Amino acid sequence: MSPRSYTPPPSKDYSFNLGLVHRVFLNNTDQIKQGEENNSYQMIELKALNSTMKTVQKKISARPLLRGVNDSITRGDLVLFTTIKEKSYYLGPLNTFNEPNYSSAPFYKKLLEGRDGNIENASLINNYGYGEKFPYKKIKKAQKDKNIELDFFSDEQYDFCKVSDLTLEGRHGNFIRLGSRGIFPNLSIDNNSTGASENINIGSTISMLSNGSISQNFNINENLFRLSVDPILQDGEEVNLFALNKGNDGDESSFNYRFGYEDPKVVEKNDKDQMIIFSDRITFDARNPLGGDFTVSAKNNINFGAGKNFTLNNSGYSVINSNNIYLGDVNKTKDEPMVLGEQLRIILEQIVNILSNAHAFVQGVPIPLVDNVGAPLKKSKLVGSLKSLEELLQELTIREQEDGVYQNGNTAFLSRHHYIEQNRS
Repeated sequence: MSPRSYTPPPSKDYSFNLGLVHRVFLNNTDQIKQGEENNSYQMIELKALNSTMKTVQKKISARPLLRGVNDSITRGDLVLFTTIKEKSYYLGPLNTFNEPNYSSAPFYKKLLEGRDGNIENASLINNYGYGEKFPYKKIKKAQKDKNIELDFFSDEQYDFCKVSDLTLEGRHGNFIRLGSRGIFPNLSIDNNSTGASENINIGSTISMLSNGSISQNFNINENLFRLSVDPILQDGEEVNLFALNKGNDGDESSFNYRFGYEDPKVVEKNDKDQMIIFSDRITFDARNPLGGDFTVSAKNNINFGAGKNFTLNNSGYSVINSNNIYLGDVNKTKDEPMVLGEQLRIILEQIVNILSNAHAFVQGVPIPLVDNVGAPLKKSKLVGSLKSLEELLQELTIREQEDGVYQNGNTAFLSRHHYIEQNRS
């Protein structure tokens, strides 16, 4: 059909009316019937407010007008609703007090719940229209802190240059913020916040930053901020022997708290983007038994720190493939090398062989060495041992082999579970 021959349908005006939420449906067990409705999540029953009389009308079932994103709603909230093709839709709740947890009618009186004092469930309704058990919590609306250091304007320019952020906000201290500092974007997810902005010391925070250090982005004195495993030393305290990053070379031997730092004297810099997660407890779990790998990769260093213990448990084998392995950072001086067990075994075998084959000469005839009671030395038990030189030699020379891998027999000092490669040239 060509555009010229197309005749649009007759227009129809849809008006929005004011309504007071009477009941909210959270799932399909909270059944509501609106025609053949079978999915009741976020549907409501509302009472239309007569703008002239300011009283409620009959209950109306309504679904959210918008499909994808629907706001938190509860009894007592104020909404706008309309009717399209015999079905009612609502928008809201209205931001009546500009507070996350209060969206009730600012003119609410119990008379709104019915005429002539006939109030349904009056004892369960408070002065805001919310239920008696409504979870009250005084929460400040998410706000954008003033940060001239990262927004690149002065105090005089502040009122004319500030830009608000896009926020998706819950009722009880959680929000997602898609914001920016200057031209640099940031994204934060904050849960259980007690204030109006992200607080990395309270609740849980996940943030993606594209400029500025952690301290700059969260308005913290950089001299007072440290990760939990890396506390600030007080006067008289000794140097932390287990500080984060300790053991790395040069400037990398301590955690870089100034990564991304915005310095007006520096025109170009490479360290900008970073992602941080703060919480009381963090758990990662890859559950798929066939391909549920947990992988950590870094172009530079990977640093782990623990204020107490570090444990590693696995039912399979462990492989550490590294150019050099040091147990304790002081061992980087290479003063105390680890013993290679097989090389030690060879040397001990040679020594025992020498002792076992050692003889004395009496009138030109070789005789075996004996102990202090005259028994042949190779047969006698060593001091503090239940084994003779002959038995030790047998252990040292036993080399069981299975699928091309030596099992070391019953040699006690060679581990059957821990291996180390020989030195490379």
